[in-house]
Amino acid sequence: MDSVTDNIQEQEVDATKAQQAMSVLSHNRQESSADSSRGDSEVKVSKDDVALIVSELEVTEEAATQALREVAAEAQEGSSPLKAALKKLVTA
Repeated sequence: MDSVTDNIQEQEVDATKAQQAMSVLSHNRQESSADSSRGDSEVKVSKDDVALIVSELEVTEEAATQALREVAAEAQEGSSPLKAALKKLVTA
């Protein structure tokens, strides 16, 4: 049994292939964040909700607005985006 578990094969990573893979991943991540930011900016958020989050959690208006926009896109019918945003910011 020792001969099976002690068998290790060393492999070298091709640096150019690794660099290409990383650039593809980076490009895809930038595209997806650009797509989500475009969708998030279309979501309306209540200034009262932003003010409440800022005062209670002591975060910036920008962070509060971003959290509300993110959860509003994911929010289910009948659920409160304010409650979801507060939960997201507290658990983050």
